[in-house]
Amino acid sequence: MTAFSDATLLGWLATKPDRLERHLDQHPEDIERLERLTALDEQQVAAMADTTSAPHDMAERVISRMKLDPQLKEAGSVFADMFTLGFRTLQVVFGGQDDADSTGDTTGTSGTSGADGTDATDETGGRDR
Repeated sequence: MTAFSDATLLGWLATKPDRLERHLDQHPEDIERLERLTALDEQQVAAMADTTSAPHDMAERVISRMKLDPQLKEAGSVFADMFTLGFRTLQVVFGGQDDADSTGDTTGTSGTSGADGTDATDETGGRDR
């Protein structure tokens, strides 16, 4: 059995993840060693948190600028809509209520009654267009 160096494992992690995966399948004892090699110490975690967090007064600065410039207010509204689009899509796809369900809106052709009181079905098979 050949023992690979720490540098070799880290090199595979960076450049050949498939090779590393095969190695770890055959040598599961190296998983813990690789985790120790890639673990971040508390100082690194703190530095990353400081670097990636927004300034504490960010909201106040943005709001004050938006009050001064109406175009920024409109742009902020568009950005907020775009930012939340993915979340709203996931809500609809994975069982959340969409706007029509939450307001009780039942517009559309599916399930509507015809003039004679019978259920109407269109050429789409009853699906909304």
